[in-house]
Amino acid sequence: MFNLHEQLLSLQEGEPKIHTTFTFDGVDSTIAKRTLNELTDKLVVNGENINNEATFDKLMCFARDVAAMDPKLVARGLDMLVTGFENQIKQVASTLSTPGYDPTRHAEALDRYAFLFQWAVERGESTASQSRTAQAKPRKRRGNASGTSSSGASTVAEVVPGWKGKLLDLYVHVQQLMQLPLGRVWNSVPERDTFIGVFMRLAHKAMENPAYAKDGDFQTALFSTLCVWLQNYNGLYSLVTMITQNLQHYEHLCEAMAQLVQLAYDEYGGTQLADEVLRDIAAKSFSSVHDKSGPKNTARFLVRLSQLAPKALLRQMGLLIRHLDSEAHIMRSAMSDVIGHLMLYLAAQEEQTEITKNQIGEYFDIIEQRFQDAHYLVRAKVLQVCQFVCSGPAKFPKRRPKLVGLIVGRLEDKATNVRKHAIRALSVMLETHPFSLDGAELRVERLEASLEKITDELADMTAQTAKQSAKVSVAEASESADEDDEDKDDEDKDSDDEEKDDDATANGEDAQENGPDFDNAGLSPETAAKAMHLQFQQRYYRDALYFVYQLQEAQPILLQLLGSTNKGEVIEAMDYFVSAVRFRVDGAQEGIRRMSHLVWTPSTSATDGSTEETRGVRAKLLDSYMQLYLTPSDRLSVSENTSLITRNLISLTFGATLAELTSLEELIRTLMSEDKIGALVVDKLRSVYAYTKQQLPQAQRRGAIIILGMLAQASRAIVTDDIDMYLRIGLGAYGHEDLVLAKYTCMILQCLGSSRAKRPGQAPGQEEEIKRLPMTNPIFDGLQRILEEPRRDPEWFPAAEQALNAIYALGEKPDALAARIVRNQAKLVQGLLPKKHDDDAMDVDTNETLPVSSLVDPWDLTRLLFVVGHIAIKEIVLLESVEAELKRRKSDEQPQRKKRASQGAKKKGRKPNAMQVDSDSDDGDDELNQIAGTTEDEIGDIVSAIRERELLFGSKSVLALFAPLLVHVCHNLGKFGDKLLAVHATAALAKFMCISSSFCETNLPLLLALLQRAKSPAIRSNVAIALGDITVCFNNLIGENVHYLYGPLHDTDPRVKKTTLMVLTHLILNGMVKVKGQLGEMAKCLEDKDPRVADMARLFFSELSTKDNAVYNNLPDIISSLSMGTNAVNEESFARIMKFLFDFIKEKDRQTDNVVEKLCQRFRNTTDERQSRDIAFCMALLPFKSERSVRRLLDGLPCYQDKLADSRVYKHFVDIAHKARTQGAQKQETKTVLDEYELKLKEARAKATGEDDGDELLVVDKDDTQIQSQVSQYSDDEEMA
Repeated sequence: MFNLHEQLLSLQEGEPKIHTTFTFDGVDSTIAKRTLNELTDKLVVNGENINNEATFDKLMCFARDVAAMDPKLVARGLDMLVTGFENQIKQVASTLSTPGYDPTRHAEALDRYAFLFQWAVERGESTASQSRTAQAKPRKRRGNASGTSSSGASTVAEVVPGWKGKLLDLYVHVQQLMQLPLGRVWNSVPERDTFIGVFMRLAHKAMENPAYAKDGDFQTALFSTLCVWLQNYNGLYSLVTMITQNLQHYEHLCEAMAQLVQLAYDEYGGTQLADEVLRDIAAKSFSSVHDKSGPKNTARFLVRLSQLAPKALLRQMGLLIRHLDSEAHIMRSAMSDVIGHLMLYLAAQEEQTEITKNQIGEYFDIIEQRFQDAHYLVRAKVLQVCQFVCSGPAKFPKRRPKLVGLIVGRLEDKATNVRKHAIRALSVMLETHPFSLDGAELRVERLEASLEKITDELADMTAQTAKQSAKVSVAEASESADEDDEDKDDEDKDSDDEEKDDDATANGEDAQENGPDFDNAGLSPETAAKAMHLQFQQRYYRDALYFVYQLQEAQPILLQLLGSTNKGEVIEAMDYFVSAVRFRVDGAQEGIRRMSHLVWTPSTSATDGSTEETRGVRAKLLDSYMQLYLTPSDRLSVSENTSLITRNLISLTFGATLAELTSLEELIRTLMSEDKIGALVVDKLRSVYAYTKQQLPQAQRRGAIIILGMLAQASRAIVTDDIDMYLRIGLGAYGHEDLVLAKYTCMILQCLGSSRAKRPGQAPGQEEEIKRLPMTNPIFDGLQRILEEPRRDPEWFPAAEQALNAIYALGEKPDALAARIVRNQAKLVQGLLPKKHDDDAMDVDTNETLPVSSLVDPWDLTRLLFVVGHIAIKEIVLLESVEAELKRRKSDEQPQRKKRASQGAKKKGRKPNAMQVDSDSDDGDDELNQIAGTTEDEIGDIVSAIRERELLFGSKSVLALFAPLLVHVCHNLGKFGDKLLAVHATAALAKFMCISSSFCETNLPLLLALLQRAKSPAIRSNVAIALGDITVCFNNLIGENVHYLYGPLHDTDPRVKKTTLMVLTHLILNGMVKVKGQLGEMAKCLEDKDPRVADMARLFFSELSTKDNAVYNNLPDIISSLSMGTNAVNEESFARIMKFLFDFIKEKDRQTDNVVEKLCQRFRNTTDERQSRDIAFCMALLPFKSERSVRRLLDGLPCYQDKLADSRVYKHFVDIAHKARTQGAQKQETKTVLDEYELKLKEARAKATGEDDGDELLVVDKDDTQIQSQVSQYSDDEEMA
């Protein structure tokens, strides 16, 4: 008689006894196949044949040797057992359904099958058999350094074909068997439970394998079997134990267990299972420190269960809610997620009872409280909950205002992840807002107008209702009084009159009080319904306006987040502004304009099938602009879509600044190069630009030419296809009326040349050199007319600048035309010119005092100086291009000349000589050699000589005529008394100084005097820029006057400071100026009141920190500049600045050690208490992670022991010791040095203060506490920025 329980015990203790010597391990495959075939024949014919002892012994041999057999044979054997088991189940079912048969006779066969499955499956799921492990051990000792063997790399089940499929079939059959009345098969319940327990243990074993958990069909069969066990065979507590253990130990089973509980709850009446599991979870306490997997797995289980079976969770939320106060933040986060799903479930119920509404309200209160959670991941999860809750069918209009306010507050959270989800939550709130009237638009003006209209209607209705109520009351009172007069005497009549008056007054007061609230009593149904409707509308528009005001409150913060260094925040902010523009939120267009600057962000290579963050900000920006402005509508025709896109593009130019237009140009160029803008749109833009039939607004025509110019950066054909149009409109009558239009026309004409066409990212072939045009081309006549336009319009200056740029970009001989233009301009100021021929040089005495106001119009003189100044710059550019062209020709010609020389030598029968030149070379080459020399150095020397001696001092140079005049005007700016003249004269002088070093050296004192004395911020800004240009051109001249470059950083005007900081940033980061102790002046800008200056200073130091330890090398000078002298900053500012700068050197231990030593030495050289405190504060900022740093601190103690009498200095060193001790795992040597240092520090403190005991109380000044709090706040601001 086979006893399953005893056999299972023997299997646990070792191998059960088998009454045969046969083995599948090592036997010939033919014998093994034959044996399996024989066994299969027996079991297929009749499942009861397993009761045959000989057959069963061989089947046990198969189960024992599974790990040693060929995988194909294992598959056949397992299929044999499953088939036999299926046949046996059919026999059992037949017996149970047939009266008169004893079903207990099948019990032994079922037990034998269960035993074989237990043995075979356990062996198959094990990593390797004992024999293979024994064979692998010698190999591991010999050479497997990793300590693993190939035989143990995978389970037997993974190599057996069809193993998982056979197990799936097995559990399908087990489920069928368990639905039968198995109590009739076994004589006792323990025997039945032993049989069922085998398959439940195997189910648990199978779930441990992640491969099975990912198979939906296998999981369904397994879970259905477990649910039948729960329903029919009292498997509740065993199943609860299995689920809790799986949650504790197996991460891949978290969501699977939730599916099991849901299946049991919904289909098998497993309410008690869900209750027991949730009670068990509610009773647990989780720690985020000691228990990592437990909270995480349980959290995932709860979240998944709240999605699958929220009703089951609702029953136990009273117990589970305690986990909102759990120490593990994962549990707090999960409970927030669970509450969100429960809110969606409750809101979706058809019957909304008061209990349901109160429950939703309580859950909202909990979510709002979680916004203040201490852990950033919980706050981020709460924001995610708000997203999916408000995205559901229910809008929750009463709770939205407070939620939006809390979300706006989280936009300034310290954590990047929280800010990112806050932006996304705000976008969701906007996209799902309940104010769908008026096309769902949220324009404040429109909403306020609607609210005012409805309020007026309500006021009128209130007044009318009050009048009607008063009339009715008076009439009723009169009738009552008449009746009383007939029955009463005169005395009663008097009293009645008094009562009548009192009643009328009372009724009138009631009408006034109840009028605004519209007491419907006494009103007609139509009037009452209309009043109710107006009240609802009034509340609707009030709520809509409040929502828009909340969005407008958030938009300044979102504009700042567009400049965040975190890619996710930037992308979410871009999504918000795109949505805000679609809903017409006021101020959202500013965000779209600010977004255009992100076009300069480097793009990433990932473009397909990746998230938005990996694709990059630039790609997201292009998609956003495509979505807003370039996507056609399905409801419009092709022509209507073309007009729509054209209007959108033109509207982008309205009110745009120069910086925005520059970024927009790069964005439009990129879209055009990617063929995102079609030819129909280009044609429409041309038609708008050239429209002459009716008066067209200037802004539209300007916008059209601006966009065309941007498109021309990617396609020169936009200009070449219709040049006459640009000459007729932009350089014709329309251009002379609108100089802005003329300016942009000049800019688009420059695309005909190579200078404006060479842009990053252009397609091959667009960078080819374009031949210059002859000076007789009509283009130059139009450009000259613009330059000689007599109108007194400030817009003439930018138009003239672009006209000169076009002349020098396109013309063969631009200097000749420029000279003619200058002479024409000079005729207007002949009073200042000597009566000589135009070609003669001027001889102006700069010391001569002229009655200027009577000789020349300042406007004409300003135009003249502006033109000659810009020509000076363009002459420099022209010379550089000529030099580059000559060098290019020289390099291209050299191989050809060598080839010709070699061919000539072969013809004459001699060997070629590299030094010989073919006498038959072209005359043009000889002329080139005579003019430019034979080497590149000679070409450069000749061009430099022309620039140095000819442009400003040559007898035939036009510029030479005006250099003395320019110097004279700049010397006498006060006498001219014209601000515009002063600005342009100063700029022109700076441009002249960039030509010749001798002229620059002569007039440099004048320029520096203008920098210090000029009252106009524009002049000071121009001079600051000029000094940067001079530094690039003639670095040796600025070397001795470098301090003048830093002077404007202290200017009172923020524009001058910003300009100077930009110039210095460019010079220092590009290595054009060597920093010699002036970085302290740059560091002071970190505390500037203007946020633009402070942000630029932060950016400068961030970039400087990547340049060869520049911050580290200049740190002592920075400390001295900030802490000493008349321009020293206060201690609070010093603390914040140094906190920012020390972040750049904390990661390098060697630098830290050196800084410790240098700072210790600085204590010797100071007697100032303020400086001592500053140095100690700087030392406290260092990390002190190594024993070497602490050793240097200890060795430097004699340098600062006399400064320890200051409590704040002593506190900094105490903080250093505490920091060094809490830096993580310390070596014993470090601990020893720290102990010694703390002891000596206390002794030095006692000696410095004159006390015997070094354990005195540490006195902390109030000011020091204030500094520390401000430094902490500064650190938080830095993290947010």
